[in-house]
Amino acid sequence: MLPWISRRQSLADAAPAPLTPAAIAESPDAILVIGLDARILHANEAAAAVFARPLDVLRRTAIDRLVPRDERTTFLDRAREVLDGIPRRFEVRFIAGGGEERIAAVAAAPYRAEDGSVIGTIATLRDITDDEVAAEELAHSESRYRHLLDGASDAIMTFDALGRFMTINKAGEIISGYSRDELIGRYFVPLLPLDQMARAVKEFARAISGEPGRFDTVMLTKSGERRDITVIYSCPRRTQEVLCVVRDISDERLLQQQLFQSEKMSAIGQLVSGVAHELNNPLASISAFAQLMLADHTFPGNLRHSAEIISGEARRAARIVHNLLTFARQHKAEKVCADINRVLDDTLELRTYELNVRGIRVDRDYEDTPPETMADVFQLQQIFLNIITNAEQAMMSMPKQRHHRLTVRTRQTGAIIRIEIEDTGPGIPAESVDRIFNPFYTTKPVGQGTGLGLSICLGIVGQHHGRIWAENVHGGGARFCIELPYVPAEGAPLPLEVAAIPHPAAGLRVLVADDEVGIRLALERFLALGGHTVVTTGSGTDALRLTAEQPFDVIFLDLRMPDMSGQQVFELWLADRPDIADRVTFITGDIVSDDLRHFLSASGRPYLSKPFDLDSVLQLLPQQSALAG
Repeated sequence: MLPWISRRQSLADAAPAPLTPAAIAESPDAILVIGLDARILHANEAAAAVFARPLDVLRRTAIDRLVPRDERTTFLDRAREVLDGIPRRFEVRFIAGGGEERIAAVAAAPYRAEDGSVIGTIATLRDITDDEVAAEELAHSESRYRHLLDGASDAIMTFDALGRFMTINKAGEIISGYSRDELIGRYFVPLLPLDQMARAVKEFARAISGEPGRFDTVMLTKSGERRDITVIYSCPRRTQEVLCVVRDISDERLLQQQLFQSEKMSAIGQLVSGVAHELNNPLASISAFAQLMLADHTFPGNLRHSAEIISGEARRAARIVHNLLTFARQHKAEKVCADINRVLDDTLELRTYELNVRGIRVDRDYEDTPPETMADVFQLQQIFLNIITNAEQAMMSMPKQRHHRLTVRTRQTGAIIRIEIEDTGPGIPAESVDRIFNPFYTTKPVGQGTGLGLSICLGIVGQHHGRIWAENVHGGGARFCIELPYVPAEGAPLPLEVAAIPHPAAGLRVLVADDEVGIRLALERFLALGGHTVVTTGSGTDALRLTAEQPFDVIFLDLRMPDMSGQQVFELWLADRPDIADRVTFITGDIVSDDLRHFLSASGRPYLSKPFDLDSVLQLLPQQSALAG
């Protein structure tokens, strides 16, 4: 017997108040009348259905037998409170037919006799299992929705009809820099720059009218940073709510700008390559005639200095053109034995004019023995040019009165080659020193940098198994340090030109095939001074005809001619007249093109790079006439 029953045992035989069987039977909810002995006295058909038991079985069943063991103590405590005269509403798990556990909502009140004494409990039960499951699933769904919402990479926001924030996910907080609490209830317009407000308000008006759409705009973050965004909107509840998906496209815009810049530079590179190649031809003529004047012992002494200046400036222009060709042309990554000092000099030559006109002095503090290692020269030049250009821009941001200096330093310690490029600019902000190599991070104003240059440098140095870092210089300025491992050359490098021949034969028959009149004339005069017979032509077709009609000891053949290239002419000779092919020396203004370099290497023949020294022509003449032999 239950412990709380004994004190009311005297009331057990009291006559219950009259029940209304019709009211109980017709109730859609389960109704139970429970006596003081905790047994069911009366139950309706709804109760039988809830407990899945026949009415005759359900009556006189101990109520606690219908409750799981772990639920009984709590249930009996509630029942005791009801017998004390306190109505209660609560939920309880119960055991239905077949042992299935379900959940019921219970409303219990004291059941009184006609004299007002409590003789039991009357309880109404409603099976809410399905409702609880639905509520749990709804809660789970809401939780999943919240996780999906907060886990989305795009910002998701909803606005009321007045344009005030209603909801915002985690990505929205990240993009805007504001917390949810700072945005909920706030009008969206202050998050936009003035030049974007009219467009945004117009799009919002379309959205609230129920029309979906998409547009690009700019968001002002909490820190004041401008971020490019794409907004896709719809209206789940017309005139009441607007749903927006906001994507930060700032990085994509930077990539697009970088791609556009890359394409533009590629086009400029092709233009520069063409122009530079064309410049090599007149430079070759200028250089050759200057050398002819200097070689003429009758040339007036007062003009010799002028000829020396012309010759020197032609060589200088030739170096610049060569560097432009080298830097502008696309090439396959290829590591060769690189002289680091020479690569730095070639890179500086590209910026010499700008550095000079801006009053920036260049100090070269090189290792006495040029450090060499296996590296991709073109990629190293890209690194050096990027850092030098950045240094130049940094120094130009300083007051004009200050004298600036760019120091380029190389050192080799054991197996490490160290390159330092140091400027006298404002230095790197302390918060940026560890971030400047991150993609898209830039300290330059908007529109002046993509933030990709130094990250590309980091990647190139990593490919060379080196390291790069930046530091501020005491007293002002920044220093970029690059360390590369010393990698010895793999075998001796192949010479690009043939070794010198000390005593060329006299009276050779020479054919010069070049479409540049100046080069033909300069070679003709120079070789004629050595007692050689020279025939010239500007046509590849003519070169084929001339060699078929008369013999030649040496043939200087330009690789590019309008009617037939030197390569085509050489291949015909190689097939039909290999003896003539063996007498060819090529002339070219382009040794950067991969195709031409491969051809020259495969041909096994020497070549002259325009502009060239006339002394190198003598080195390529045979020691004796092939015709006499």
